[in-house]
Amino acid sequence: MLSLDIPLVSYILLAVAVLAVSAAYFYGLRAYSRAARFSCPELPDNDPDSCPKASVIVYSQSDEDILEATVAAIMEQDYPDFEVVVVCDASASQAETISDKLTALYDNIHVTFVQPGSHNLSRRKLANTIGIKAAKGEVVVTTVANISIPSERWLRGLLAPFCGESGRHVDVSLGLSRIDFNEMRGPWKWYRQFDSVLTNALWVGYAAAGKPYRGDGYNLAFRRSVFFAHKGYAKTINLHNGDDDLFIDEISTGANTRVVVDGDSILTTEWGDSANRVWSIRKARYSFTARWLPKAPFVRSNVMMGLQWLVPASLVVGALLGLPSIWPAVAALCVLLFFWGMEIFHYRRVAARFGAVRLWWGVVPFWFWRPVGDFFFRYDHRSSRKKNFTWQR
Repeated sequence: MLSLDIPLVSYILLAVAVLAVSAAYFYGLRAYSRAARFSCPELPDNDPDSCPKASVIVYSQSDEDILEATVAAIMEQDYPDFEVVVVCDASASQAETISDKLTALYDNIHVTFVQPGSHNLSRRKLANTIGIKAAKGEVVVTTVANISIPSERWLRGLLAPFCGESGRHVDVSLGLSRIDFNEMRGPWKWYRQFDSVLTNALWVGYAAAGKPYRGDGYNLAFRRSVFFAHKGYAKTINLHNGDDDLFIDEISTGANTRVVVDGDSILTTEWGDSANRVWSIRKARYSFTARWLPKAPFVRSNVMMGLQWLVPASLVVGALLGLPSIWPAVAALCVLLFFWGMEIFHYRRVAARFGAVRLWWGVVPFWFWRPVGDFFFRYDHRSSRKKNFTWQR
């Protein structure tokens, strides 16, 4: 029986909090948990001939030294058969200079360029299209010049899903890249990393569950034939972005897509002093294109953010209404500590897999702030939305 000294509403609020915690565990955190524990395909060592020829498309806006270092790292990759196609966002004369230098060093490389005067289109999509048309491989890998490759097994891991008998049915392999957060400045660098981990964990978890809706264009592989079968980026030609989310949502299914995220396969993009600005630009772009993607992942994310306020509010009010008895307060504290501990545990697991800093007590205030931070971020960037369209130069 309920104690007559404790209002019934106190018990109700405590029950609501318990149900909310259960919803967080079984629904809100499900994708993040899956992102931390799924298994990646492995390349068959005993049958390298079963792997298709690959073409690595490197979009370069960087100086020659950075490009040369990246190409050198790619050439050291432990994969049976691949070529490199460099697409320079530069003039024909600059591209020719780079081509002469690189082709003198490597046999399996081709250098082309994007016309500097090309306007009213996505330069990245144009660069990828030019590179894919020049490619000779059955599978293409898209990336950029300003990357750090962690291992000579990066390409091997990303392309493993295409190898062997089972690889015949795979059209897309989703890798992951992350900004070098050591280049960021200011106290918010830790929150930006936290937000990036959760954002990536959401789509990685869904892809691991057979529901891909996004990828990472800096670390992405797909069959060249699929690209042309879908007429490339034709459906998003009016947008500067969409090459790694709208395009992936278009060509991917649970049957033809695999996701590869481990220590050897995660690339790091290096932006120097522009790291803070690049993070904001990418977040704004993905926020804009999300309107055309499946709603389920974003509903799950929003529910989880809403629970950050519902659970503590229900527990605090329930405990106060239960006074002067101490037992509602004790029960509320136990539930709250369990809720926060569950969030810390799940975040630290996925952060470890993604190569991010494993925060501790900072996880709780960051979770609490995230819905507020997202609201202000969208509000601050509302005027820049039209810049996502290619008719804006």
